[in-house]
Amino acid sequence: MKTNILILTLISLFALNLNMKAQSYVAIGTQITMGDDVRQGVEKLAVGDVVLSYDHTKDVYEKKKVASVDKIMFNRTARIVLENGMQILLTSDYPFWSERGWISIDPETTVQNPKYKSVKSCKIGDYLYFYDILSTSSERISVIEGILEPIMVYNIKLEGGGSIVANGFIIGVD
Repeated sequence: MKTNILILTLISLFALNLNMKAQSYVAIGTQITMGDDVRQGVEKLAVGDVVLSYDHTKDVYEKKKVASVDKIMFNRTARIVLENGMQILLTSDYPFWSERGWISIDPETTVQNPKYKSVKSCKIGDYLYFYDILSTSSERISVIEGILEPIMVYNIKLEGGGSIVANGFIIGVD
């Protein structure tokens, strides 16, 4: 009996440790800007699709191919709403491109990805950059809220890494 409890405890701790790693998922219904400027639901993305990516080091948009799309059911997400009404639902470790560089609701988890070692904490009042067809604009965050309900979420990886435009927001991916 003690052996069974020990094994169950170790399995539980292992599972908790897996959950502590960066998740980086966007919710079903999130609109991804494709390479041709058309928006498409994340649930329709497939390997090989071409999406719009933003290279913050060169301040240019470019087209990149989707390397993989994974989906899982998740019960802890966060909603960010800008003063202009734009919003997105995703996991709290997803990095956003902002006037202060990369920021995240949960930077302690985000920094587990070596590409985001200098990510800062996101807070109400921060200015996030977003894609505005002909340019990049910014707007202040007005709401950050946690959502505790099951929802299908998607993780997107690009060939060569980069960022994607999701619901207009510029967010980092692997």
